[in-house]
Amino acid sequence: MREYRGCVVPNWSSPALWDAASRGDYATVLRRAREELGWSQGRLGEKFGCSASTISRFENGRRGLRDVAVLRRFANVLGLPAEAFGLSTAKHERPVARGNETHVSRNNINSGRKGDGQVRRRAFLFAAGLAGTAVAAPGAFAAAEAEVDPAAFLATRLEVVLLGPTVPEAEPMPPDKLRAALASAWEDFHSCRYVKLATRLPDLITAAESAQRQFGGVRAARLVADAYNLATRALIKLEASGLEWISADRALRAASAADEPLVLAEATRLLGSVCRRAGHYDRAQELTLSAADQLDLGGAEPNPEHLALHGVLLCSAGYAAARGGDRERAVELLDEADATAVRLADHPARQTALTANVVSHRVSAHYVLGNAGAALHDSQGVQLGQFPDTERRARFLVDVALCLAQWDKPDRAFRTLLAAERAAPGEVRTRATVRRLVSDLLHHPRQAAMPGIRRLAARTHVLT
Repeated sequence: MREYRGCVVPNWSSPALWDAASRGDYATVLRRAREELGWSQGRLGEKFGCSASTISRFENGRRGLRDVAVLRRFANVLGLPAEAFGLSTAKHERPVARGNETHVSRNNINSGRKGDGQVRRRAFLFAAGLAGTAVAAPGAFAAAEAEVDPAAFLATRLEVVLLGPTVPEAEPMPPDKLRAALASAWEDFHSCRYVKLATRLPDLITAAESAQRQFGGVRAARLVADAYNLATRALIKLEASGLEWISADRALRAASAADEPLVLAEATRLLGSVCRRAGHYDRAQELTLSAADQLDLGGAEPNPEHLALHGVLLCSAGYAAARGGDRERAVELLDEADATAVRLADHPARQTALTANVVSHRVSAHYVLGNAGAALHDSQGVQLGQFPDTERRARFLVDVALCLAQWDKPDRAFRTLLAAERAAPGEVRTRATVRRLVSDLLHHPRQAAMPGIRRLAARTHVLT
């Protein structure tokens, strides 16, 4: 390794790589760094946590490289300084062949496509500066939220508390006040207000950890588990980064000490979801079904909370089976979830929500099994009002859009995404799944049938 004015640079990085960095051509930086390491796109994808085809889209410009968290992670995986992707603020020399020395200014590094550096700087400064505390003027959040990439902001904020050497000390918050603050953060999540959630969640995690150290006991452990469960739910919406594993593990550890079956079951379900995203489909089913077995469903009048969560766990296990290609097992588990919903007849609100959730998971299962027609047929059996919150409604609409795209109806997929954005702009502009779909639609041969697709691509941070 060599050092240039405080910037540590690997010996293998070539002048051509840094020439690309000076132009703001981060797709070329990514490709050259990978090639100089002798890695295939598949190997880089494994290390980054995505597929080889996703790496290919990054390198050929079909997927934009502007998310701060994504750029930082690529730098870490490839062993490059942050400057290679335009993330540092100081001027550094770039590595050059012996006998030649060229200086690259910060202005040049950010001089990619028109407006790109400016947008990236706004997002980065917002994440690093304005969001450094959970207290800021409401007007500042409103102004910045229109420009900041919510996915990058979430990842940047949670990275600090999850990857720090220790959770920083904070003034302990009384448990009742902390519980109310967490409930408010959950409301932000269910309403898809992810930028607002990102401003407060790290401080709530820190406060919950401090409360557990100060007060101890099962109540404090439940609050810690609740905070990390919320972080995991948010991180699952983003590109895989490894942060979701840390959050899910901490939630499960806290939940194990909380002496509350519902909290433990939810933490286990989320760990199963993280396993499923990583391709561990059998393990995801095992975890989720083991959590379902721990719930109390006995007696003439079983606890409705336990019944409802039992149905959700069966849905998650069924979707994991579908992701693993086991159609028969997926259908079996989703049928069991439907049977659980029938048992909630005396609790109509819970029954309606679970029934809608089952249909939503059937749609998702059909989609991953490649049967878009069956998915769209099932989607007609649910009304959006049956879902209990904005987040669930928006997720369902995104799933329908995915199915329409798979069915080769790109124009209808586009219109469905617009409907989802009207219902929940935060969901559509944050989810990695949406970004991949929008990128595909943007390059579809029938793009002309989708007026406004480029504007949607800009709003979802697909365009660089």
